[in-house]
Amino acid sequence: MFCCISNADPLGGYNMTAIGHEVQAAVPAYYSAQGAAEYLNVHPALIYKEIRAGRLRAVKIGAKVIRIPREALEAYIAAQSTGAN
Repeated sequence: MFCCISNADPLGGYNMTAIGHEVQAAVPAYYSAQGAAEYLNVHPALIYKEIRAGRLRAVKIGAKVIRIPREALEAYIAAQSTGAN
């Protein structure tokens, strides 16, 4: 039997401790628009709107694939929460 304790990272990664050993799960370097929307609990259309408005940086790969760098998502979250009380 295997037992572990998991602590969630703010952007979806996990630090898992199992029998005294820490194992870090891979955290994505890039998110799809759908993945970013799921993480932020918003509709994917909002992600595309923020990209078009220039408030969320994204990378276009090929003709149709859009990826959002983890750093860009972190910066977007920080900018959105800066003035909130």
